Amino acid sequence: MDHHSPDFEAFLHLNGIFPAPLEQVFRAWTEPEILKKWWGPKGATTPIVEIDLRVGGSYRFGMQFPGQEILYVGGSYREVEPLKKLVFTWRWEQPTMDFGESLITLAFRDHGNVTEVSLTHETFPNQEVRDQHATGWGEFFDKLGQLLAGKEVQ
Repeated sequence: MDHHSPDFEAFLHLNGIFPAPLEQVFRAWTEPEILKKWWGPKGATTPIVEIDLRVGGSYRFGMQFPGQEILYVGGSYREVEPLKKLVFTWRWEQPTMDFGESLITLAFRDHGNVTEVSLTHETFPNQEVRDQHATGWGEFFDKLGQLLAGKEVQ
């Protein structure tokens, strides 16, 4: 049996409210040409986006900081409910970043002019990896918000 220390939560949960209608926000998570404009942590670009959006289909994203090698993350879609929900596995290809397979659940809620996105990412092996991903996802959400607000993505 796995025993985690009680003060460590092996998952993270993030909620964002985005200034755009539901369909536009969902497309931003599922269409490669839109994903390339915002995906990745602050300061990184994502030149490689491959998506096969169906249950059992796979995806692969290549993120890059200026002057560095491309970092790949990929997985497969477990659930695809258009405009409602995406569930997909997540695994880094670089051995130094690979902590095994984890699972991401995205839920989309329509609030008219704005759309709520809730993200759950589980399961992390330790606090450090969890905190890194919490920081990263926060930056992802910031960049998506900039794109949907019509601002320059930084």
